[in-house]
Amino acid sequence: MDIQTAQERFAIWLASSRYRPHTRKRYCDTVAELVSFLVESASVSIDLEQITPQHIRSFVASLYQKGNAKRTIATKLSAARRFFRYCQQHQWCRRNPAAAISMPKLDKPLPAVLQQDEVTRALECIDRSTPWGLCLAALVELLYSSGMRISEALSLRCDSIDRATLSVRVIGKGGRQRIVLLGRRALDAIEQYLARRHELAVSPAEQALFVSPRGKPLRQPQAWRAVNALLTGISDAPRRSPHIFRHSFATHLLDRGADLQAVSELLGHASLRATQVYTHVSIERLRAAYQQAHPRAHDEKKQSPRAAHTNPASELPATSNQLSTTRS
Repeated sequence: MDIQTAQERFAIWLASSRYRPHTRKRYCDTVAELVSFLVESASVSIDLEQITPQHIRSFVASLYQKGNAKRTIATKLSAARRFFRYCQQHQWCRRNPAAAISMPKLDKPLPAVLQQDEVTRALECIDRSTPWGLCLAALVELLYSSGMRISEALSLRCDSIDRATLSVRVIGKGGRQRIVLLGRRALDAIEQYLARRHELAVSPAEQALFVSPRGKPLRQPQAWRAVNALLTGISDAPRRSPHIFRHSFATHLLDRGADLQAVSELLGHASLRATQVYTHVSIERLRAAYQQAHPRAHDEKKQSPRAAHTNPASELPATSNQLSTTRS
């Protein structure tokens, strides 16, 4: 089978798959970019069986030449692997040429985290006199209280929250379901918002919990812009996205002694390895506090207080008169 036909069928399959919309788009865009590269390189239609790891390696090299970041290249290589695995499952090719290419080694910077007082200041800055302000306050309270991903929060319906148990069932990555706990303040903020949600010109049939000022379901780019504007001037984090509240949720729990396994389950991580990054954040915060406060945390040698108050004359050699007095 030629690769263009396989690309079309892959796109049709993705449309009905359980992948999230942004993941489907990323996969489709990557496969389209790969097919375009291969066809331009060969100037003819390419059969799947003709594609070798060298072709994929050349594609990855072209991504580097275009200035793609390592993380972007890793994402695109992952999409290519999924495409060829799909082709293998349908027996259109015998091997996965993308599987032979190593992933770029990624730098793993620690996630940006808000200080607890910064979270408080952000919530206090929201104008709760308007329905949209109440919506934003409810969203931020929910993200920080539960550790939800923004995609999970925006998928909630008005009847999703169990008020009796202060919990909500969400579907996370890979279709994994989990129970997420809420704080009382988050529930109160949601109740205040729901009392005025109808003022956002929302249709009575619309069941999305969070809606935009125009009454349509709130989308991730809109939430991102709102959170970025809210945190500007409060946090100096380079990326002020809604995900920063998820990072802060996990870090603050660990700072206060929460069990790593429990935090992992609350976040919906498939393994503890994904959660352990937050232990590094907590350690770095402890190290910063130690370096700032402990008197012997630094390498530079400082004069001790006792030495600073010693009489300088007592450290001088004895004079001739003193020596003679001593001998007598």
